[in-house]
Amino acid sequence: MEKSARKKREFKVRRAEILDQAEKIFALKGFYNVTMAEIANASGFSIGSLYQYFEGKENLYSSMLSEKLNLMHEQVREKVKATSGIAEKIEMIIAAHFQFVENNADFCRLFIRGENAAPSEVMTSLRQKIMDDYTQHLTFIENELKNGIKNGFLRPFLARDMASVLFGLIRFSAVDWMLFPSKTSLSSKKDFILQVFLQGVQHNEK
Repeated sequence: MEKSARKKREFKVRRAEILDQAEKIFALKGFYNVTMAEIANASGFSIGSLYQYFEGKENLYSSMLSEKLNLMHEQVREKVKATSGIAEKIEMIIAAHFQFVENNADFCRLFIRGENAAPSEVMTSLRQKIMDDYTQHLTFIENELKNGIKNGFLRPFLARDMASVLFGLIRFSAVDWMLFPSKTSLSSKKDFILQVFLQGVQHNEK
């Protein structure tokens, strides 16, 4: 049993190493310009050994994308759940997304390029999973906002629409930061996004 458990741990560690190296190479060169030989060499594996972990480049690319997005969703949810108060939770939703983007900028740039291989069962499955995960993540945000509506902190708009607006502000800010790099951190935009979402941009004169 101990030997079997050790092998499983070693398999997971080596697989993670491959995915980490693949992410760097895909981010640098794009999907089409990368070969399995390059990934194997960067990971310290033979090509034959690489195929013990992944069926091919599409499978490796799909696994890298979906697992990294899962990590983002998990990190955001864990941080939000550990926060009390609806205002604090909304702030954390923004902060956690921004922190992930800053810590995984190369991956996020690769993702927003939307680069996919020719239609295949693997890539079709990947696109569907991304959409399903996005819907599930948006539902998580929606449910948090529903609590804010129930306790009177938020106005009684449709929670789904508010979740879409909030996530839209987060996503646009992240994409803008990645496409037009500046010395300003993405996290520094958190308070602005929070205020725009909670109060809008209209100046209410007394």
